[in-house]
Amino acid sequence: MRIGVNPEKDKETKLVHKNHRIIIPFWIPNVEDEYFKNQPEVLRLCLKSLTETIDIEKTNITLINNNSCLEASNIAKEFVSKGLIDKYIVRSENRGKLENVLSEVRASYENFITISDADFLFSPGWESEVFSIMETFPYAGMVTCYPAAHLAYQYNCNIILHPLKIGKIVTDEDVDLFEKGHGHPIDKGLYSYKKLKLKYIWRDKQYYLKKNNQIALLGAVHALATFRKEVTNRFNPKLVEYIFKRGYEEEYIDMIVEKSGYLRLSTAKLFAYHMGNTIPEDVLKVFEQRKTNWSNDNQKHNRKKTKVKSNKLRRFFYPLIKIVFRVLRKFRLI
Repeated sequence: MRIGVNPEKDKETKLVHKNHRIIIPFWIPNVEDEYFKNQPEVLRLCLKSLTETIDIEKTNITLINNNSCLEASNIAKEFVSKGLIDKYIVRSENRGKLENVLSEVRASYENFITISDADFLFSPGWESEVFSIMETFPYAGMVTCYPAAHLAYQYNCNIILHPLKIGKIVTDEDVDLFEKGHGHPIDKGLYSYKKLKLKYIWRDKQYYLKKNNQIALLGAVHALATFRKEVTNRFNPKLVEYIFKRGYEEEYIDMIVEKSGYLRLSTAKLFAYHMGNTIPEDVLKVFEQRKTNWSNDNQKHNRKKTKVKSNKLRRFFYPLIKIVFRVLRKFRLI
């Protein structure tokens, strides 16, 4: 039986609520297979660069261990022991990325949620640039911290409601880093296809928005993106049936941004590199130089609850907007 009164009941200690949460699941089953042998070090680089480039006073991190091997688990515990991980979840089996991410998103109170794979290398400034876009463009519902111009049309029909600009915004250096990170030949990658009005390749010209000197590129990718709570509240509630299935993230996440009346945008500069399962020494040097050049004063950013535009009309007229978007695309008007 209970004897006495729990002293915590009379303290009424107030909870501290931050504005941003980053959710990262990882699954590294072993280090024997060639594919996984470098993954623990990739995870270390990911978490190190992440924790060094966020405003820890305003951002929480949720790390989800999908029954990974001891080597990877030990690295995760290192960051947990340093107090850098707000929430550490250890699963007894691999439940995949989507179920873990969705369950944590639904349990989060933060106004902004970032979903990230565990193989990205972050550079300083990514967080402040993402929130600058969020605050400047109230219809920005999903923002990726590296250029995703090749996805300008992907689940992004609401772009027809905004004054689009066309020009060379992304540097060739950043395009090359993007292509390399995804294992593509520099001259035959995603930025080499003719898509913009079926006339230009994405490397040469990109769609973008500009307001008050803030530039936002059209297009975003679900592997690493920050969402408004207004969007995550509408994520597909359907039960996740598979550990992995092609198109799963589009069905549960990507489509919802568009249907909610928001835009999918990205930063014009590359603030993250996709390592995959390799340790890119040359890229590490590039990012180290960028870190040296970055002023710590620029890393801070006032993340307040930004004003959100009412999207009821956009949601209501979504079927019509989608049709008009397809017509404009068919006749190469956009």
